[in-house]
Amino acid sequence: MQPDTRRALEDWSMAWTAQQDAAVVVFGTAFPGLGRMDPPTGCCDPRMRVERHGEATGFVCFDDHGRATVDFAGIPQLTLGRTLEVIFGCDWFDEGPEGIAAAPPGTYNWDDDSTYAEFEIKVEADATASICMSYVTVEDAVVLLDELQTRLSEHTVGGQAPLGGQQ
Repeated sequence: MQPDTRRALEDWSMAWTAQQDAAVVVFGTAFPGLGRMDPPTGCCDPRMRVERHGEATGFVCFDDHGRATVDFAGIPQLTLGRTLEVIFGCDWFDEGPEGIAAAPPGTYNWDDDSTYAEFEIKVEADATASICMSYVTVEDAVVLLDELQTRLSEHTVGGQAPLGGQQ
């Protein structure tokens, strides 16, 4: 490889590593408790994991194309519903005019044809829900993480999640 090409590639590699590190910082700032997993992660690196029982468990990762995935489960349905309502409004996922907060158990999907992002929300019979947002921008992932953190914080008492995840 030519010396100038090698230096240019090394510069690009350093910039990409800095971008990945910045994504990790912003994800962790938006949703405290996310911790970076050590490689091998079984997925993209960097990958972060969180276990906040009664609030959310799952992971966030940043792929080689600069896209993020947020995959959380165990979220109180009302909390996720209010989070999505603030971001998207109601009836975005064809779950009904009152949104995910009032949706019956089931799986709700939406694919963004312009960005190739994929969204899947599962509402469980026990009033918990999960969300998997795949191939989204870092900004979109951070908006969800920050809004979810805000909604969860509104429903805690003295830093403790409500019993049974009820709101």
